[in-house]
Amino acid sequence: MITLGKDQVRDLVPMSEAIAAMRSAFIQLSGGDAFAPMRLSLDIPDKNAASLVMSAYTTGSPYYTVKIVSVNYLNHQKGLPLIHAIVQVFDASNGSLVATMDGESITAIRTGAASGLATDLLANKDAKICAIFGTGVQAASHAEAIMEVRHIEKIIVFSRNNKSAELFCDFLSDKIRCEIGDKGSLKEADIVCTTTPAQFPLFDYENIKPGCHLNVVGSHQPSFREVPTELIMNSKVIVDKKEPCEKEAGDLIIPFEEGSWSFNQLHGELGQVASGEIVGRDSDHEITLFKSVGNAVQDLALANMIMEKI
Repeated sequence: MITLGKDQVRDLVPMSEAIAAMRSAFIQLSGGDAFAPMRLSLDIPDKNAASLVMSAYTTGSPYYTVKIVSVNYLNHQKGLPLIHAIVQVFDASNGSLVATMDGESITAIRTGAASGLATDLLANKDAKICAIFGTGVQAASHAEAIMEVRHIEKIIVFSRNNKSAELFCDFLSDKIRCEIGDKGSLKEADIVCTTTPAQFPLFDYENIKPGCHLNVVGSHQPSFREVPTELIMNSKVIVDKKEPCEKEAGDLIIPFEEGSWSFNQLHGELGQVASGEIVGRDSDHEITLFKSVGNAVQDLALANMIMEKI
């Protein structure tokens, strides 16, 4: 059996290839050729944690995958990653386990790559400034993905911890100009990525400029959200997959429960935009928002890519 750690996964999956893999995966997901049931979620309330199990198969794939994830919301206080995970790869023809891969790196790469795809399809072509909320592995993956699809001149970092923001800017300093943000500088951003486990909105709608594109990926619980209701009301909203977002995307569920927004107002799924079934951006001034809770077909897409290379 094959076992791959973080460094091996990262070496095998360049971001450009990951973004291309996400395009195919989301087209399959929206087109009905992917099978990814709702994830199984186990709450661990006395530890402020959760465990998730996600599986996927696509028609014709030689493999199917099962990912097991632990999410511990207090890990930042312990100097540990928010997420620990493994991806198990099975031979679809006989059911045998053929590989175990580091799930943290796969999750970070595929989530950033999905936002990279969404940005490529939805952001204005001349977008130059990107704001990122968060300083963890997802923030780093998003910075890499956004720079892959747009000529970014500056990244503005937002964090509840100034030291973390400084370290993140140092990490990016040899690749891009980076600064620590405030409410005023957020208004400069052409692209905004939120990668935090926030329970409440990180900013006000008034701080988002016309024409901005947002990737909102940090929350996957119905009571958590990173962005305000008014932003959802005034954005063209595209999701990874409608049904899971109806159950898990607090950024959308809370405005829906308030009576301020309806899932009938959803523009569509990312795979529909990628396939050309629906149009993405209509004007330079509209705000587009990609909301993702993550889908197991993304893990399968990267696992398939890796298995082809080894």
